[in-house]
Amino acid sequence: MKLLKTNRGDGYARIRVENEDDLWQLEGIIGKGDRVRALTQRTKIDGREKKTLNLTVRAEKIELQNDRLRVTGEIQQAGEEVEHGYHTLNIEDDDEFELWKDFSDSEWEHLKEAEAKRSYEVLFCIVESGQADLYLVRESGVQDLSKLSENVPGKMYGDQKEGSFRNELKQVLERSGKEVDNLVLAGPGFEKQKIYDLLKDEIQQKTLVQDTSVTGQTGFQEAVKRGALKQVVEGSRIEEETNDLEEFFDELRGDGNADYGIERIKELAEMGAVEKLLITVPTFRDNQELVKKVEQAGGSVKRVHTDHEPGERLENLGGAAALLRFKP
Repeated sequence: MKLLKTNRGDGYARIRVENEDDLWQLEGIIGKGDRVRALTQRTKIDGREKKTLNLTVRAEKIELQNDRLRVTGEIQQAGEEVEHGYHTLNIEDDDEFELWKDFSDSEWEHLKEAEAKRSYEVLFCIVESGQADLYLVRESGVQDLSKLSENVPGKMYGDQKEGSFRNELKQVLERSGKEVDNLVLAGPGFEKQKIYDLLKDEIQQKTLVQDTSVTGQTGFQEAVKRGALKQVVEGSRIEEETNDLEEFFDELRGDGNADYGIERIKELAEMGAVEKLLITVPTFRDNQELVKKVEQAGGSVKRVHTDHEPGERLENLGGAAALLRFKP
């Protein structure tokens, strides 16, 4: 995305959407109560036709639908010739809009980081003899391709001869490899290297081979933890969130300065004990007082999404965890 104009003091940003990943980022930035102004169409008071105009709503519902972000709320500002009441702004690729909100430090940082992020697509193939699982990774999340039936077979089993399985997987990876930025071949044993050796030179040049101890979803998470995504994508959101959570879980396992659960974290924030708050996006939206209290005490706030296994674990802990300055 492109920040065309910003003023932190006024809580203002004028933003241009440059791709669909930007819409996903904006879903996590725009919150309830924020004012959003964009070009839209609204029925005139006489009900005969619609007028194209800039219109401002106070957001009550923010929803990402395919290739558009829908922001619904009560109209705050519009021309006198159109009906007032509630309206939905549809923000799409290449649109510009204005946003007013009381940015917390972490939200302002998130906005700036979102502008610097580049879109990427990385295909992970977790393979062992006769079996392959494929995952497509974007900034906006992980897609398990075993759930899809078209284009790319997600889970492949070699009931046929070994050579036939390898040839079929080779064709899949070469076809898909042309459409993505990078390919990661991972898994236990030597099968991944044998598949790599079959690939065309132009696909090999964008392919990273990574060892894992297991296959499937667990093997995919292991590949990410071992730095495969970091090696092919600088500043990946999923890799950053995974590292933050691994730091927390390591501290927790060692009975160190870590704790979890939203009510417990609120108590610790009151004491000024929270050094780093890890919080899921929905919990973040519902606990702005906690966020501000942590920031005012000099702590940092990291939002975590639940589209990967470490994020799911945080959600199961109540959506909030913290690394502490001290343990009361």
